Amino acid sequence: MKSAKTLFCSLGLVLALGLDAAAAPAIQDQPSGTPIEQGLWYLYHLQYDESRRLFNQYIDINPQDPAGYFYRTAADWWQLAQQFDRSLPEIQARLDSDYQETVRVAGRLIESSAQTDGKTRGLACLYSGGAQGLMGRWLVTQRQWMKAYFLGKSGHKMLKRALKYDPTLYDAYLGLGIYDYFTDTLGGVQKVLAAVLIRGDRKRGLRELQIAIDKSKNARVEAMTFLIEIYTWEEDTPEKALPLAQALHKEFPKSPAMHLAEILDHYELKNWNEVWNQSLDYLQKSETETPYYKKEGVLPAWYCLGVSSFFGKHDLDSAAGYMDKIVANSDDYSRWRTFAFLRLGQIADAKKNRDKALDYYKKVLNRPNFWGSHAEAERYTKEAFHT
Repeated sequence: MKSAKTLFCSLGLVLALGLDAAAAPAIQDQPSGTPIEQGLWYLYHLQYDESRRLFNQYIDINPQDPAGYFYRTAADWWQLAQQFDRSLPEIQARLDSDYQETVRVAGRLIESSAQTDGKTRGLACLYSGGAQGLMGRWLVTQRQWMKAYFLGKSGHKMLKRALKYDPTLYDAYLGLGIYDYFTDTLGGVQKVLAAVLIRGDRKRGLRELQIAIDKSKNARVEAMTFLIEIYTWEEDTPEKALPLAQALHKEFPKSPAMHLAEILDHYELKNWNEVWNQSLDYLQKSETETPYYKKEGVLPAWYCLGVSSFFGKHDLDSAAGYMDKIVANSDDYSRWRTFAFLRLGQIADAKKNRDKALDYYKKVLNRPNFWGSHAEAERYTKEAFHT
């Protein structure tokens, strides 16, 4: 299940990262610092309106600085990536508007600072390139390949230019790492286009992401989230991703996104007892809406409890009960509803009820194709699932 793509999108270790306990970031259980830093804290806790309020506060004080516009663009992208199974036309329009505003303000600063210090021009290039990268990553999810790659190429050039002006702008390595890694690993028509527009390099991309983690000012957390995705699903090495997910959960103990990331890595590693225990905790916090968890968090919690019951405890009735709860309590657009039907089909197969299993697989195929759900359902329509 390519679950991390719900958390950080398909473009984006204490030991594996080379961090020791003494160097580990402090626990951030409340926002602090500048409006930008506080806004990022709220963004990591999926509090989009509050993060935008703080970014707007920064813009009001610094209207000629592209930083506030860029981070507002980032808030749009995070919300779309987190809630990708919903129709959010207003947020999509906001992303397009905020990205363009970032590029416009940055471009004006580059022109006006032609005779000033390189750091100012470098920052303007950083935010312009970063905004184009965010928009390009969203266009990839919409399968608008040509627009995405032209934006990617332009953003990539801007990030390179930022480092020429100021080699210490380590935040630029986040975007460079994403471009290098994914343009080298994409398949099909995307790879052909990538080869024409951007020359990627997988190993260099991983090195660049590591630089962003080790040295960047504001890109460290997002670089870590991309490595979670890469190690877990692209490299098929979730054991490398788990320490990273655990580090983020420890640093942001109130973030449901960081908590779920750790649960999903345990899921991929088949650590069923850990999945069960952490999912119970996630469920309790979601049911009581412990800050900053929300009621809808019961859906992934039920799903993970059901899967750990199925594969870990081999309790088919308990597993089916959790999946039935999802079906009964989720909206039709929900990705968790899709996966509940898929697992109910597998449970029916395990109970030797082939007709019922096929009915569930057909339900999956009649729904949007989340994280390869169609391929899995098609597989089991041809051959019954076996535990």
